[in-house]
Amino acid sequence: MLGEVVGGGGYDALIPFTEIVRAFGVECRILTLDRLIEVKRAAGRPKDFEAIAELEIIRDRGLKT
Repeated sequence: MLGEVVGGGGYDALIPFTEIVRAFGVECRILTLDRLIEVKRAAGRPKDFEAIAELEIIRDRGLKT
């Protein structure tokens, strides 16, 4: 496990930007969609830029993944 998220800082710094979801009977903490987009943009990798376009569509349509 990484000590920090590229473009997002340490995990403790990201806690305020998370929400808890239930998946397969287990509660998981995930980044909010807006913060995930910000982190991916800051990371600046080509694969992140591809994902940003899709994430923005999901956000703009008000959909949850």
